[in-house]
Amino acid sequence: MSRSLGKRPPRRRSGGGGALLLLLLLAPAGLMMMPTSVLVLAGLAPTFVAYLIDRDPEKSAALTVGAMNLCGVAPFVVRLWQRGHEMSMTLRMLADPGTWLVMFGAAAIGWLMYFFIPQIVAAVMSLRNQSKIKELEERRSLLVADWGADVMGRPDGDKAEPVGLLDEQPE
Repeated sequence: MSRSLGKRPPRRRSGGGGALLLLLLLAPAGLMMMPTSVLVLAGLAPTFVAYLIDRDPEKSAALTVGAMNLCGVAPFVVRLWQRGHEMSMTLRMLADPGTWLVMFGAAAIGWLMYFFIPQIVAAVMSLRNQSKIKELEERRSLLVADWGADVMGRPDGDKAEPVGLLDEQPE
C-alpha cells in the first residue's frame, strides 16, 4: 500500500506516561510524609498554576516561578521537620498569614523575574550594540581620513560617504 505524499503518520503524544509513573512513585512517599506533603502542595499552588497557563513548550514561566516558590516554601518545610513533623504543626503554619505571604511572595518575585529580566537583557544588548556601531563608525572615519575614500571600496572617490547606521536618514 502506498501512502499519499501529503499525509504524515499521526504523532504519538509523549510525556503522559512519565507523569503517571512519577505519581505512582511519589504517592507512597507523600502518604508517609503527610504533613510535609500537605505543606508543599499548598505552598506550591502558584507553581501548579504557572505550569497550567504556560504555553511555552519549555515551560520557562513554570520553572522560574517554581524555583522562587520552592525557595519560599523550603524554610517552612525545614521548620516543620525541626518541630516534630506533625500534622497539627502543618495546620498551624498554614493558618498563619505570614507563611502564605512568604510562600506566595516568593512566587510573585518569580513572576516579576519572568516578565522583566528578558526586557532588561534586551535593553542592555541594544545599548551594547549601539555602542559597537558607534565605535565601528568612528574606526571607519579614521580609516577614511588616513587612507582616503578609496578604502571604502568604491571606484569613485567623488561620491559622498554613505550614511551611517546611527545617522539620520535624509528625507
